[in-house]
Amino acid sequence: MVHASPIPTSTLGNPLVTTQLRSLHEDDLIIWSEKISVGMGVLDAEHQDLFDAINDLNLAVIGHEDRESVGSLLSRLAETTHAHFASEEALMESVKYNGKALHALKHQHLLDQLDALVARFNRGIDLNEHSLNFIRDWAIPHILESDVNFGHWYREHCLS
Repeated sequence: MVHASPIPTSTLGNPLVTTQLRSLHEDDLIIWSEKISVGMGVLDAEHQDLFDAINDLNLAVIGHEDRESVGSLLSRLAETTHAHFASEEALMESVKYNGKALHALKHQHLLDQLDALVARFNRGIDLNEHSLNFIRDWAIPHILESDVNFGHWYREHCLS
């Protein structure tokens, strides 16, 4: 059994984690709820920030904001996603989670798609209202299955 400190519920000093959810908008692509909480404060906060980044970018795209604004929001999403996955995988490594390798492969699959989207945008191909659907279609099942499973494992092996 691995013994570790409890996951902190505060992410002080982490600029990628906000303390308050942004206001909901009728055109949000993905909506956070307690139903998809993994029960780990840091990861839930990072997931909420990812959802905010996805929704902010989606609103800019469907609102036909200028390329500079869309590009800035796309960069924010890519940076937030890369940082979250690195954080999550480092946590898994620190507690010797036996599912880390498969989990990291799933992360890499999404990062490959996201990085390809960024590259297309940088080559002048604009995003459209369907551009971010793959993230939504990947994120919810991934959180509900892989991340929730890690949360259960963590509580069972590290907090007991």
